[in-house]
Amino acid sequence: MEIERKFLVRQLPAELEDYPKRHIQQGYLSTDPVLRVRQSGGEGWLTYKGPGLLAREEREFPLNGDACRRLLAKTDGTVIVKDRYQIPYSGYTIELDVFAPPLAPLVLAEVEFPTEAEAADFQPPEWFGEEVTYDPAYTNAAMSRKETLIRPGHYRHFKGGEYEVLYVAAHSETQEPMVVYRALYGERDVWVRPAAMWNETVERDGRTCRRFTCIEDSGDMVDPV
Repeated sequence: MEIERKFLVRQLPAELEDYPKRHIQQGYLSTDPVLRVRQSGGEGWLTYKGPGLLAREEREFPLNGDACRRLLAKTDGTVIVKDRYQIPYSGYTIELDVFAPPLAPLVLAEVEFPTEAEAADFQPPEWFGEEVTYDPAYTNAAMSRKETLIRPGHYRHFKGGEYEVLYVAAHSETQEPMVVYRALYGERDVWVRPAAMWNETVERDGRTCRRFTCIEDSGDMVDPV
């Protein structure tokens, strides 16, 4: 059973780089039920999570590197990339997640507890912001499906070409989010592509990477609805 509280973080703690850190990539084969594939370093895991927000069932199974890469390539939605810092605090461990684009500049702190009573008694540090434990929009599974989290700015295609995202529009018939973008080479043609395809990951030279990677953004979130 996983019991944890989750908070937004408005200000990073001092000396953050002094704490242990690991780089994480994770995607979702399913969000109902939650089936998560996570890779960190040379290790991988397939995780099942039951329903719930504060407390829910969790089962985890190890994956070898090749199996993890193949499953990540088959996940739906955005592959979430983040750095996780582990910070000791009052007998617990704060897991501080600093998200990479397209979720940047989001920072979340999670604290896990052995019992719901301890979770209720926990007093967060001053640098924590709003608690979002009971907001399902801040589950990683939900955020992986938020195809509107695409910022205007410059992107690089996995084959090397560079493009500028102008905005995200809604398809007039289906309301599907569509990315409108311009090539930054040649005739600078303007194109349109489904947001789901824009956010896909691909396999290239034996590794998983994003189809488009943000290299400079305008700082504004795009939302077609």
